[in-house]
Amino acid sequence: MIKLLRIDDRLIHGQVAVYWVNATGADTIVIANDKHATNAMLKMSLTVGKPAGSKMEVLTVAKAVDYLNNAANAKRKILLICGSCEDAETLCAGAAEIKEVDLGGIRFAEGRTSISNQVFLVEDDLRHLDAIAGQDRTVYIQEAPSKPKIPLSEIHSIFEKNKK
Repeated sequence: MIKLLRIDDRLIHGQVAVYWVNATGADTIVIANDKHATNAMLKMSLTVGKPAGSKMEVLTVAKAVDYLNNAANAKRKILLICGSCEDAETLCAGAAEIKEVDLGGIRFAEGRTSISNQVFLVEDDLRHLDAIAGQDRTVYIQEAPSKPKIPLSEIHSIFEKNKK
């Protein structure tokens, strides 16, 4: 069972390892990221953030879709993490069980518009998020489990207000 898809360009870090694993009740973390899955050193660096007692898989986006659709993993409680809105759209298109998408962190870069303290988007990101919502998924920003959710409609409003 996929408990949550979290988009976070840092992939796994203390907040994910502590708060989100506990909040979702996940026993398995699946990181879907082509770059990290195909580079042994990057892959190994992610294991440092793995919480004790949790299983972690670092897979390409395509292999993550296969993993999520494999009946052998149906009983797992999965926290799925990817680093981009584009990857999230691919995951949602391939895994019908994904119901909620949390935009947790995309860092500032030139040309990105501030949505919250931890989320900066470009128009392409919004297109991917709209496509996900069009697949009957709930899309929101929630920086931590104790924080309120910002729905996609409000994300659009903030983007329009803040874009340069």
